[in-house]
Amino acid sequence: MATTISDELAQQLTVLQRRMVDEGRKALVIFEGRSGRVMGRVINEFMNLLEPRGILYSHFIPEHVGCPRDLLRYISREPGDGIIGIYDRSWFSQLVAKANNGEDITGVTDTAMALERYFTNNGVILVKIFLNMSDEAMETLGKEFGSKHAKTNTFLTDDHIDPKKWQEKLVMPLLARTTSVEAPWDIVDVSRLDATMSTVVHTFVSRVTHAIEFGIPVTPALPSPSFPNPRRDEDLTQTAKSYKGELEALSKQVAEMQMRLAASGRSLVLVFEGWDAAGKGGSIKRLVRAMNPRGYYVRPVAAPVSDEKLHTYLWRFTYNLPKEGHVTVYDRSWYGRMMVEPIEGLCTESEYAHAAEEIRAFEKQIHDSGGIVIKFWMEISAEEQLARFQARQDNPYKEWKITDEDWRNREKWDVYNRYVDAMIESTNTPYAPWVVVESEDKKFGRLKVLR
Repeated sequence: MATTISDELAQQLTVLQRRMVDEGRKALVIFEGRSGRVMGRVINEFMNLLEPRGILYSHFIPEHVGCPRDLLRYISREPGDGIIGIYDRSWFSQLVAKANNGEDITGVTDTAMALERYFTNNGVILVKIFLNMSDEAMETLGKEFGSKHAKTNTFLTDDHIDPKKWQEKLVMPLLARTTSVEAPWDIVDVSRLDATMSTVVHTFVSRVTHAIEFGIPVTPALPSPSFPNPRRDEDLTQTAKSYKGELEALSKQVAEMQMRLAASGRSLVLVFEGWDAAGKGGSIKRLVRAMNPRGYYVRPVAAPVSDEKLHTYLWRFTYNLPKEGHVTVYDRSWYGRMMVEPIEGLCTESEYAHAAEEIRAFEKQIHDSGGIVIKFWMEISAEEQLARFQARQDNPYKEWKITDEDWRNREKWDVYNRYVDAMIESTNTPYAPWVVVESEDKKFGRLKVLR
């Protein structure tokens, strides 16, 4: 039987959803609460009040986080423009689970809050609803929200048994700790179903309407910490002494490394950035030729297209993050937000100012969920780049590699140089370090990558 809310409130919800489509706005509604069966019923009733083509539902089981791709599902399942995303459980449930186990949740809390800032700073309206219910009310109202079911290997988890882990003395301080100006918690005290749904819908309409009309509060960008810049110690005069023999030996080590990685359950993320014609493609080719293709994936990155433009900028990178034991190689990456986008005016000053913090948090999530992150900056001189550009133009088999955009970027060498230094100095963290690869001699660069 469908929930009854007032005609006026139902009309407000319909008009708001249409407005979101027309204006290309996206909202993410996070449902948490003490009882899975209450959440399931409330979420289903909420979805039934919406146009189904404009919603994206996701159910997360916090304990099921074994690799970066698992943890970053929170980004990969985000709504696009004009869509209402609905998260049935979220990172907050992870905090509760860890707190119940007596674990220190400081780091996880910081990561969760950074993720929320990432969403709001990039145009996602966050609505966080906690469905609160006492044990006494659960006994009284339980039948209205559905019967209990034993845990199974399907979608019926511990949630459906009304677990005792959601104790008020634990949960309420966590709610206070994870509320913010840009993403506050709304606590809905569950009563009769119709009354509960009216409160949920009113909360959603109020929060989203206010954000559309007055803007989403954006957290001021914090000054980035300064990390060592390995470009200061680069030596472009280095050359390969014995190429073929060392390449063969290093390739064997890479193959062995891949097998150890597969057995370890860890995963590996390799990021290649650098000047145009600096040898990224050649280095990647020599690196992966020693690997088993079943265990790696090379992801070439260009400007965002079609659906990618409807999402936040990290969304398109989450789908190719490696599973346990696997390797993903990014030929260009999310660092476009810190180089080409601000230089070419493809992001706002505020978006650029927040990028370093957001990327550090993104890479920290990869690291904390078992991923190894290594980032290569392929370095050449401006003179060597010019020589390679000219050689490509003169070679009919390679002229496709050179474009008008490459020449335009070259004219901005000094500007790019400053942005590259700022990028490395703000993201060269211990958990995701930058390695500068001197590629004036291509063979030396390839060997250094393998080493």
